Amino acid sequence: MKLKIYSLVATAALAITLQSGCKKDFLEKQPFNQVTADVAFTTAAAAEKLMAGVYGGMYNDYHIWDYMVNGDVTADNAYAGGDNPANIQIDLFTTNSTNGNVGRDWTGLYSNIKNANEVLENVPNIQDPALDATGRRNQILGEASTLRAYFYFHLVRLYGGVPLVLTSPTSLEEMQKSRSSVDEVYAQIIKDLEYALPNVRATASNKGIITKGIVNALLAKVYASKPNPDWSKVQQYADATINGGYNLMGSFDQLFDGAHKNNSESIWEMQYDGWGGPNGRGNWMTGVIVGTGWKRFCTPTNDLIAAFDAEGDVIRKNSSVSFKNVSTEGWSDDYWSKSNYPFINKYRNDDLANSYILRLADIKLLKAEALNELSTSGWSAAAPVVNEIRRRVNLSATPANDQPSMRLAIEKERRLELAFEGHRWFDLLRTNRAIVVMNAQKNGNGANLNYNVTASKLLFPIPQAELDRNPSIR
Repeated sequence: MKLKIYSLVATAALAITLQSGCKKDFLEKQPFNQVTADVAFTTAAAAEKLMAGVYGGMYNDYHIWDYMVNGDVTADNAYAGGDNPANIQIDLFTTNSTNGNVGRDWTGLYSNIKNANEVLENVPNIQDPALDATGRRNQILGEASTLRAYFYFHLVRLYGGVPLVLTSPTSLEEMQKSRSSVDEVYAQIIKDLEYALPNVRATASNKGIITKGIVNALLAKVYASKPNPDWSKVQQYADATINGGYNLMGSFDQLFDGAHKNNSESIWEMQYDGWGGPNGRGNWMTGVIVGTGWKRFCTPTNDLIAAFDAEGDVIRKNSSVSFKNVSTEGWSDDYWSKSNYPFINKYRNDDLANSYILRLADIKLLKAEALNELSTSGWSAAAPVVNEIRRRVNLSATPANDQPSMRLAIEKERRLELAFEGHRWFDLLRTNRAIVVMNAQKNGNGANLNYNVTASKLLFPIPQAELDRNPSIR
C-alpha cells in the first residue's frame, strides 16, 4: 500500500496558505505546503511506526503544558503568574481570537487528530499476517480511535462545536469544513470509544499506552460532560474502571514524589524521560512552575489555599503547594506577599516527573457524582465513596446529608484532590457553575477580582488564523 503524508499546516489546522483571491487554475494545483510521498507501509513494523507517531505527537505544548493553563488558570485554582500575555488573557477572561495559546492549542490538537487519522486510514490496508495473528491490528486501531476521541474531547470543551475531520483532506473543500454541532462531536467521541473498548489491551505496565481502563474512564468523563449528561452511563463506565484492577495509593504524597511512576492508582500517565530522551522535552512544565529566579507560571490562588485551610486539608495542601520566601527576587506580584509565596508542588522532581491524565480518585469521585445525581436519595450511596478519598488524607466523613449539599461536597473534593491536574475548569463548565464561581473570586484582601464572566466567555474563540483561512467555519 502507499501512504500519502500531508504536512502539519495542511491538515492539522484545517488550513492552507492559499488566499481566497487566488485564480481557479492555481487552486487546482497541488498546494505547495502539501507534501506527498510514495512511502510503502506494508509490514507490522510500519503499522507500529504510524501508531508511535500518534503517541509521540502528544509531546507538544498542549499536553505538556497548556492543559494546566486551560484547566486551572482559567478556573479558580491558579493565577497566570509569569509575564506571558496569552496566559494572562486566559486568566482574566479577556481572551480573543488572536491569543497565541488559542491558536496553538487548536493547531496542536488537530495535528494529533491528523496522526490518528493516518493510522485509522492506512493500517486496515497493511497486508501483513503478523498483525492479525496476534490481534495487534485491532489493538492499534483501538488505540488510535481512543486518542482521536480524547483529542476531540478537549476541542469540544474548549471551543464548542468544531469541524469533524475523520479522514485526510484531499481537496480545498475538505480542508474548509464547517463546524459540527457540540452534540455531533460528542456522538463521534462516543462512537470512537465504543469501537475501541473491545479492541484495546486489558492492561499495560507502561501507563502511557491505551488500555480498557483508559477507555472506560474516558467514557465515564464524556457521558458526564455532554450537554445532557447520562448518569447511568457514567456509573456504568466508572464501575468498569474501578473494577479494572486499580487501587488508591496509600499515601497521597507518593503520587507526586517521582518515585512511584505508573503506580496502582494511575490509569493514564504522560511518560517523561528528561530533556535528552526520546520524549526529549522531559516534563517541561517543571522548569516554568518551580524555582525562584523569575516569576513562574501558574501561581496557586488565594481562594484555593483558603479552601485547603477551611477543610483542614494539610496533607493535600502540602503535596500540592509549597511556600517560599522570595523577597530578594526582582519581580513583583499582585496577589501574594513575596515573603510567603506559593508554588505548585505536584511536579517537583525536576524534568522527570510524569503527569497524570487520568487516575482512580478522579473516577471514584465521578462515580459518587453519578450516584448523587441518579436520585434525590443518592447522596447516601455517594457518601462512602467520597469518604474513602477523604480518609486517605486524614479527613473526617463528609457532612453532606442531602443531594444539593453532596453536589457541592463532591465539587470541593474534586478541586482539592485534583488541583493542578487540568480538571477544575471543565468540572465547573459541565456543572454550569463556572459563572457564579468565577464572578465570586476575591483576592487575599477580600476584594472582588471582577472577572465579569458571561456565557460568551466560557469557550475559546476560533483562532483568527482559522477564520481567515476557512470561510466555512464562521
